[in-house]
Amino acid sequence: MTQQATKALNKQVKQALEKTIDLRSLAQEPPKENAQECLRLMGMALKNLANAMNNTQALEAAAIILGSEPTPTAIAYRAEQLEMLPQAVSDIRSVLAKPERTWQDYSIVAQEYEVIKADYWAELTTQETDLITALQKASSQPDTIGLGSIVAHADPYRTLYVARGEVIQDLGDEVIVAWDSWKEQSKKTDRYFRDELRFWQPE
Repeated sequence: MTQQATKALNKQVKQALEKTIDLRSLAQEPPKENAQECLRLMGMALKNLANAMNNTQALEAAAIILGSEPTPTAIAYRAEQLEMLPQAVSDIRSVLAKPERTWQDYSIVAQEYEVIKADYWAELTTQETDLITALQKASSQPDTIGLGSIVAHADPYRTLYVARGEVIQDLGDEVIVAWDSWKEQSKKTDRYFRDELRFWQPE
């Protein structure tokens, strides 16, 4: 290569490096956001260093950061998984941002990234993980009160509004409820129309 071409190449390399994360600055001050992505990049850098220099210590360090076995194959597989992480977090956040999101919407996206669930879960905020848990809970509850439903009274002015009961018999229009708080009483059950009851929510 001519001297001019070498200078041009060096300039391009320098420009490319300016766009990457500086590992020295990371060592001085850890990133406040997207730490997981920075760790992944550090792990990848160590993996490449280990390959280039045949360095066992670098390989072991890469394995610790990436969370895999200290073998080139295991590290390469783990690195491939983690490359999906930014897209996984983005896709899941898109679903959660929808006004009428459902557990079904979340599950379809989450299934694609099942192998890195622990990784993307760590990236989500507490508010986002709580929302996912709430969607799951809502999906597991039947829409209609029936045999086996855990209920409370629907009228907030009734003492049974905060009590827990179980539907032990379905009579069609009505159901029989056994109340936990009535276990020691002679009358342990009572019958109700479904609209007199609601699904019980623990305090």
